[in-house]
Amino acid sequence: MSEEKHLHNHSHTHDPQAMKKIVNRLSRSIGHLESVRRMIEEGQDCADVLIQLAAVRSELAGAGKEILKEHLEHCIVEAVAQNDLESVEKMNEAIDRFMK
Repeated sequence: MSEEKHLHNHSHTHDPQAMKKIVNRLSRSIGHLESVRRMIEEGQDCADVLIQLAAVRSELAGAGKEILKEHLEHCIVEAVAQNDLESVEKMNEAIDRFMK
């Protein structure tokens, strides 16, 4: 994955408490996924593994939803106020990918 720098006309600020909650949520999801990996390595029942994978997928979708809400409440509101259409379009593309 290549690193791309995007320059915005608005500041990119988020609520530090909200971002900390999202990071904690992702950390729990990583731990949950590690336990699913162990389940597979230990030869546990595939149905149980699939159920746990579904739970991880749901956790990740929830984290994505929180990131989306945070970004809309802060960055996109500011981008719209400053007529930064590039940032709005970038967000639209990210939403399309996230929703697939």
